[in-house]
Amino acid sequence: MSIALADSPKFTISRTGLEVHDHLSFEEWSALAPHLGEAARGVAFVIGDWLIYGKERFGEGKNRGTGREIGPRVATEDYETVIALTGLDRATLHAYAHVARRVPSLLRNKLLSWEHHKVVAKLPPEGQERWLKIAEENPGGDGRPVSTRRLRRSISAGRLLETDEVNVPENDRGIENHIPFVNRLVAWWARMRERGWHKEATPEQRAAMKRDLEPIVAIYNEL
Repeated sequence: MSIALADSPKFTISRTGLEVHDHLSFEEWSALAPHLGEAARGVAFVIGDWLIYGKERFGEGKNRGTGREIGPRVATEDYETVIALTGLDRATLHAYAHVARRVPSLLRNKLLSWEHHKVVAKLPPEGQERWLKIAEENPGGDGRPVSTRRLRRSISAGRLLETDEVNVPENDRGIENHIPFVNRLVAWWARMRERGWHKEATPEQRAAMKRDLEPIVAIYNEL
């Protein structure tokens, strides 16, 4: 990617985002816009970080309550004009900024696509780290990362699904069986574990949970 300011000591561009080391002027920030639009496919994180920086430093309500230095105000129309220079639609820009904001740079995985990070963006940091690692390592796979479709379905199920399980349509009712219920229960417990419930629960809460799960144990023992 060729960017005129690529050698500037003020920022670094990599496959996992944009890191600003010193405050950019509005002119320096806006000069990146056309180049970012051209390279959109490969630098979604860079664009997301660029948007966040611009919003915080030049946009309305920037840096309130953060204690960070506030840059010079820029006319709204000038700010919007720079955004438009990327050539990307508003929904795409919003998605890039959302994922960049939700997935911190330290958790971003160079071996996975931006789409993988988009799938895990809704999770808390510990969940993001866990599922990105699973996607990269793909236990029992062919050496390639887990597909985004398989990753999305696996997160919903609370475990890494096998390929044949992923190929079953989500809305396929078929013959009633236990698999959907087990998947929902496993996904529920994965969310509880990620929130730290099992570490923070009192003995009374643990005992109540065990009583609630006794019917599951009874089914297992009948087999």
